[in-house]
Amino acid sequence: MTVNHSEAATYLAGLNKKTQPIAQLAHDLLVGLGCSSYVKTIYVGYDLDGVMVAALYGHVDYVEVALALEELYKSNILIDATHLTWRTLPVCAVLRTRTDVKEFIKLASVACGRVGTGVHHVDRDSEFFAKAKKERREKGVKPRK
Repeated sequence: MTVNHSEAATYLAGLNKKTQPIAQLAHDLLVGLGCSSYVKTIYVGYDLDGVMVAALYGHVDYVEVALALEELYKSNILIDATHLTWRTLPVCAVLRTRTDVKEFIKLASVACGRVGTGVHHVDRDSEFFAKAKKERREKGVKPRK
């Protein structure tokens, strides 16, 4: 079966000259790991057999990719992804350089493995996100743009 990634190609082509090459590398990696892609207005989603693996967001000077990893997974490019409100994608990689993409290779591979083998069981409820938003507000953390 041939998978059509033309919507993702259009999304990626619309990114700026700094972030487009980085986003393209992340996209190519996820597709190479067997993911299907689709576009939902502001992001490109990636799944394996209908189960979400990642969501890629292009920003002005970086690319953010939410991933199906454990909530406490450690990497120097990972941040908490509560601000994105994905129930099953608790962390995201912030990609600013090609060096970040090298670290992302490992992260994407682990996320695809977790989803592909059915061991990814993170599923946050709505209350979790309401509490996280309140905590961010109390700490004075501004929403990401």
